[in-house]
Amino acid sequence: MFFINFDEMRFVLLPFVIIYRIYFALIFFTVLTLFYPFFWILLMNEKNFERVFKLKVLVSQIILILDFIYIRRLSTPKLQGPYVICSNHTSYLDIILMYRILPHTKFLFMGKSELLRWPILSIFFRKIDIAVNREKRHSAMRSIIRARQELNKGWSIVIFPEGKIPLDAPKLDHFKSGPFKLAIDSQVPILPITILDNWKLFHTDPVLTGWARPGFSRVIIHDEISTKGMTKKDSVNLRHRTFEAINKSLLEYNKKVLENL
Repeated sequence: MFFINFDEMRFVLLPFVIIYRIYFALIFFTVLTLFYPFFWILLMNEKNFERVFKLKVLVSQIILILDFIYIRRLSTPKLQGPYVICSNHTSYLDIILMYRILPHTKFLFMGKSELLRWPILSIFFRKIDIAVNREKRHSAMRSIIRARQELNKGWSIVIFPEGKIPLDAPKLDHFKSGPFKLAIDSQVPILPITILDNWKLFHTDPVLTGWARPGFSRVIIHDEISTKGMTKKDSVNLRHRTFEAINKSLLEYNKKVLENL
């Protein structure tokens, strides 16, 4: 009987993978370029930021539909916000998918300042999202202050607490303490989110030959974790609770893969 192992299958499918990755990139940058003038005009005035968020939701929906990637929410509690939203990070898809996960919860991303180096993407992150330069203390502090201000205005803040895409995703990396200190300082809840399948749909590396395919991305939005009455000494426990909430679902749905990492 004839068998073909996974490595052989990937080699056979490699031309289709490369074509899909190129197609994905073309769709992504074409759609962003077409909508660029609308973002540029709206971002001239801070009063339009909520309109910008709604436009981002629309743009992300268009990109994902054209790339044949669909979201399936396995759990969606009633949401009010604002929150510090913490999600595992396994793929470049995570950012654009977040607008489909939470289309009615206005949020800003808080992430690496490297995003500002991309010509088309920079306008979105420079004006509305919060870029953090961890190498410059004063810059990092300004970012934290702004995050607190936005939480006070009713905006949620999305942070990937791992700080990067782990090399052995979907296995969780250690969480950094920043998101949890921010939530406690602002007395807003943590909203944990587990993204189950993006690591299978779109590998980060290699850029051209990394595994990629259309499909469904399953998402679990967990119950919020209150920080009411917490102080800085509770941040370690809060970080642990958030890690366990996200990791429990990863272990449940990706057990066989994680056992081999």
